[in-house]
Amino acid sequence: MTVPLGSRFSRRRDSFTALLVVGPGIVGLVGMPRAAHAEDAMPEEGHRPAQPAAPPSIATTPPVTVELDADDARATIERRVGTTSPSGLPLVETGLFTVGQWQHQCAAPCSVKLDPRYAYRVAGDGLVPSDSFVLPRAGERVRVDARMGSSAGRVVGALGIAGGAVATALGGLALVASPVLASEDVGSQGFRDAVVIGGATVAAVGVLAVGAGLYLWFANGSTARTEVASR
Repeated sequence: MTVPLGSRFSRRRDSFTALLVVGPGIVGLVGMPRAAHAEDAMPEEGHRPAQPAAPPSIATTPPVTVELDADDARATIERRVGTTSPSGLPLVETGLFTVGQWQHQCAAPCSVKLDPRYAYRVAGDGLVPSDSFVLPRAGERVRVDARMGSSAGRVVGALGIAGGAVATALGGLALVASPVLASEDVGSQGFRDAVVIGGATVAAVGVLAVGAGLYLWFANGSTARTEVASR
């Protein structure tokens, strides 16, 4: 089949248009820049470029007015600003040994604006710190009613519990050993009677000491109760 001289046809490519020229003894392939088409400028349906997302708005938390009332003038409200824990030992990194870092806010009685995003507690010199708490966000004013315990009272209570437990154990051991001494005929009868009486006395004192220590421990606990204050 003979193709007329000068006949041309164009084929569309991605990067250029190929123009084939067929003539007597001449076959040429000429690369030409591709012409822009209107359909190339318009995105296809369903493939429109995504619009940039609007920057998220930063939510601000308004401060809460806190009124602190305590039964001890040494009481202060404190904000937790961080925690520390011993490092280097894998078994210690459990959160059980973390120690909070607290920052003084105001001394009772007082009124102060606080950020509700933080945790707080009520503490003071010579006072047992309360458990940490968060501020309710239901109202603009929050009242904190604190009942404080003595640190010295808790130390005495802890010593009473420990000492009473040791005394109870020693007294019980003496009572258990008394029949053994009698069966082995160790010492005189008066000695064995003294062991029984002494063991019973020491055990009784130990039980009383444990009871007194528990009372001092729990009686000197600190509590902080929060409630939304009415205007």
